[in-house]
Amino acid sequence: MPRKVTILDVAQASNVTKSTVSRVINDSPLVNEKTKQRVWKAIKELGYTPNRTARSLALGKNHVIGMVVSEQQISDVVLNPFFPTVLKGITTVANREGYNILLLSLSGQDARSYTEVVQRHTVDGFLILGGPLDVNLGRDLDKMKVPYVFLGKHDPEAEHSFVSTDNEEGGYLAGKHLLDLGHREIRLLVGEVKGTVLAHNIERIAGFKRAFRDSDIPFEDRFVAKMPTDMDSSYYFMKSYLDKEKPSGLILSNEVTSMSCLNLLMDEGISVPEELSLISFGDSQFFRNTRPSLTTVSQSVEWLGRTAMEMLLKRVTGEVWLPSKIIRKPEIILRGSTKKCD
Repeated sequence: MPRKVTILDVAQASNVTKSTVSRVINDSPLVNEKTKQRVWKAIKELGYTPNRTARSLALGKNHVIGMVVSEQQISDVVLNPFFPTVLKGITTVANREGYNILLLSLSGQDARSYTEVVQRHTVDGFLILGGPLDVNLGRDLDKMKVPYVFLGKHDPEAEHSFVSTDNEEGGYLAGKHLLDLGHREIRLLVGEVKGTVLAHNIERIAGFKRAFRDSDIPFEDRFVAKMPTDMDSSYYFMKSYLDKEKPSGLILSNEVTSMSCLNLLMDEGISVPEELSLISFGDSQFFRNTRPSLTTVSQSVEWLGRTAMEMLLKRVTGEVWLPSKIIRKPEIILRGSTKKCD
């Protein structure tokens, strides 16, 4: 019987790697057209029949990616619209490339726990939601040659692989917009998870402060407040907060707290934007359908998931190993929830 043609035969005939052959078979856009034509020509001439199981074994991969969510964030996976949107971007690429996603909640920041998962042949790499609490995690994973990409940065000086929105710029855009409208009593409410302000909100606070500096307006610490992130707790927090504070402009850090705020303002008979201008961070399309539709610092959430997954697969297949950083500038989408301060 003639020997069965393998993916290695195709790779050698077309002068590419086995992972490139796999990408061509899966119609990946990560391979240029000229290379695709060369690989398909070799497949046709050799009479190769692709087999997913054989390809996985040949590449030494399980075609499973671990999506890591911290213990602090696990409830948000269900409740916060950010996560289904970012997951849509991730799974779009995963399905196209023949990968499955495994949701993991790894306690702590010990790189060894990540390595153990890989060594048990569970996953080929990790997408880690949020920047690391331990600034050494990215460095340690690199030393152990564990493929990873953070969704969100932590330390701009560290050599992490990450994809992120420029959250500092986002905080600046929100603050500057309200200041330009004449508002001076502005509050930025950021989510607090188990006593911790996550890295992206720390960056937004820095941008918010910069907006005051650039406008030559004194900044006060009371302009920033920490709040719970679940729907019920955030509702009652804001009810108590607005009984004491009387801002003319309010900036909210995510979709859940923004919906809680809209519900509260409706219950209290506070009109937006006539009595209170409102800006939210989040997915622009989500807030287009609220009443009123919210001015939004858009995070391009689906893009985050899609780009992070593409970056990780390049690291998994060995096409890229050195740390990579992609930061996208946010934009402010102006809608009906902000107006000039009277």
